Amino acid sequence: MAPPRKIKCSFNDCKAAAQRISGDCAFCNGYGPPSLSLHKLEPATNRLLPHRSHYCNNHRLLEDHKCQNLEDCKKEAFDQNLLQLNRERTQVIKGV
Repeated sequence: MAPPRKIKCSFNDCKAAAQRISGDCAFCNGYGPPSLSLHKLEPATNRLLPHRSHYCNNHRLLEDHKCQNLEDCKKEAFDQNLLQLNRERTQVIKGV
């Protein structure tokens, strides 16, 4: 039995092996248009399967692999930070 193939980096012309845990980009995954060759149809239900982008240690950061959803990531982080700051805001009690 042949050993499993190593996953290569999804960045253009990069032949390095992808990182197993930290190399997956959560913002590159998703249900894109079916015209992309990277997306495949699930055989049983004919649904579009998400493409998992795997990157090597040099391209694992969103800025390094020029992620198309970088602005969405920044907006989501900003919104989460805003909610956290509002939850931890000191409340002034009047009349004490």
